[in-house]
Amino acid sequence: MDATTCEYIDRLINIEMRPGSGLPRGVTHQMYAAAREAQNDQPLTFLAAEALIKALSKGDHVLVVTGAGTAPWLPKGETDGPMGAAAVARALDIGIGAKPVMISETRNMGPVIGSVEGIGLAIADEADFPKRGGVTVAREMPLGLEAGATFVDAIFAEFSPRAIVFVEKGGPGISGNFHSLLGTARDPDDMACAHLLVEEAKKRGVLTIGVGDGGNEIGYGKIRDAITKIQPHGPKVGTVTETDILISTAVSNWGGYGIAAALAGLLGNPDVIHSVDDEYRMLDRCIAAGAMDGLLMRVVPYVDGTSTPVQGAMITMLREIVTNSLRTINRDF
Repeated sequence: MDATTCEYIDRLINIEMRPGSGLPRGVTHQMYAAAREAQNDQPLTFLAAEALIKALSKGDHVLVVTGAGTAPWLPKGETDGPMGAAAVARALDIGIGAKPVMISETRNMGPVIGSVEGIGLAIADEADFPKRGGVTVAREMPLGLEAGATFVDAIFAEFSPRAIVFVEKGGPGISGNFHSLLGTARDPDDMACAHLLVEEAKKRGVLTIGVGDGGNEIGYGKIRDAITKIQPHGPKVGTVTETDILISTAVSNWGGYGIAAALAGLLGNPDVIHSVDDEYRMLDRCIAAGAMDGLLMRVVPYVDGTSTPVQGAMITMLREIVTNSLRTINRDF
């Protein structure tokens, strides 16, 4: 499989289905176009998968960071983020043999663990983690800048990661505060300041990939000027935190699935992307742990206002794109 197939992976994961919820509509394709232009006009999932394959070898550690939402609206986070992060973790484990380390704040960790277990990864103890595949470990990042800086030092000392992937993880705006898409401010003292991981990664030459769908997530600093024009609350909302590679997508989970699909194609193994059964099980576990749909703000099997069958259809189509790209059919006419 080559970059051509990733063109269609990118197109699929950028189909906007946002309901009229007060959130901006008609912006997904604009953000994707800006991200594409800023990255040498290459398919975004191809860039991410290719970079991960180059950066990682069997046994290397990868930090997978997720978790969005705060009380009282989303007290245990939302369904968008943990599932995409779990898909990336699984793909890196199966495809490369890398060792994923899941990172989120305490309030969101239940849905993160539910998602990784739903997709088939076990939470290992410290002794077993280095010994086998199919496992991950989880680390809770404390809130606030000072505690966050201490955590960053400790996590790099413990794992020496070769890459960090952020899925639906908020980054600060120009004011230093974090913001919702409607411009609601959140103080850094109430947030896991995961952008500090990016700053340390840049010092060490560690690959960083950001996946988001709004412009306020880590990674969108790469196109902040465009976000200020595209999003209605862009000057306030747009994060300043830039990653090496940015994947802009309609739903952040789908960006994670797009990375998994691109890895599956480039590695020649369709099973690197999870199955529809995995997807349904993962969604069940995620909401059972308290994650809410980020638009409906209810504990229901939806992701950013899109239903369970849509999630299954997304996986079906991604797997079909990858599988067909790896087949050769000879026609005689």
